[in-house]
Amino acid sequence: MRKGLPFLASALCLLALAAPLRARAATTLTAANALLESQDYAGAAKAYEALGPQEAKKREGWRQNNWGLALLRLNKPAGSVEHFEKAVDADPRNFTARANLGAAWERVGDRTKAMDVYRRALELVREEDKALSSGKKAPASERETHENLAAAAVESPTARLDEKASTLAGDQLKDALRKASELLDAGQYSDASAAYAAIGQTAPAQREGWRLNNWGLCYLRQGDPATARERLERSVEAFPGNPVAWNNLAIAYEQLGLGDKAKDAWSKAGENAGGEGVDPQRFELAQLKLDFAAERRRWEALSR
Repeated sequence: MRKGLPFLASALCLLALAAPLRARAATTLTAANALLESQDYAGAAKAYEALGPQEAKKREGWRQNNWGLALLRLNKPAGSVEHFEKAVDADPRNFTARANLGAAWERVGDRTKAMDVYRRALELVREEDKALSSGKKAPASERETHENLAAAAVESPTARLDEKASTLAGDQLKDALRKASELLDAGQYSDASAAYAAIGQTAPAQREGWRLNNWGLCYLRQGDPATARERLERSVEAFPGNPVAWNNLAIAYEQLGLGDKAKDAWSKAGENAGGEGVDPQRFELAQLKLDFAAERRRWEALSR
């Protein structure tokens, strides 16, 4: 018996160390999430990578989901797909990760895969809503995996944008627009937004339309469709023939739950791109996303 005591002592020491290590891991995950919430997407992606695989499957699903979301916000949808798929593998009932995977496939350009994924996400959230409606409450460990989602936002009133004409001209204006676009391309959406705002109203109308489109896109990427809508509506007023701006405006409407407006904007995008109007598959996907957003809002209300 005495020979076993050193081994028992070692085991007890390991158990004593386990709790602080778990607490440290949780703190690190919390810190990574804080980077994501503060829109430091590059820093968040590095933090999730450095954290390494989590022992608990749901926590690992959460890490992979948020890592993928950081990449999606950095406009790297192809790279985000792998992480959302790993999140789904770790926690097959995580409807958040599935919806984000659908968003990633849509951004990659594969609407068929996006629709398949969104259908399953919709089924899962409806099942949870049904369970919650019957009085069954999900434990906190179940709910935490659903916290981050690149999905529909609640529409909030936005004051009409009042800008002065730009004081820049010639090469100065071109340089300012170029620098703002570089920030946008680099995924520095807050800085890019500030740069487009600092430029002020430009001319001719086509250039102003592009400035407003890119400015609105900054807010779309930051998950603020209400503010994006203001810029994008002004963009299509300035340059009605820009299919890109109409497409982005449709996305803003969709995220705000304005299905009819989204359909009309997509129709305008198609017409100005030389097509015949709205793509039926695109609108079907939009409807799936709207349905999912509505069910998720119901889930949030029932979970309180």
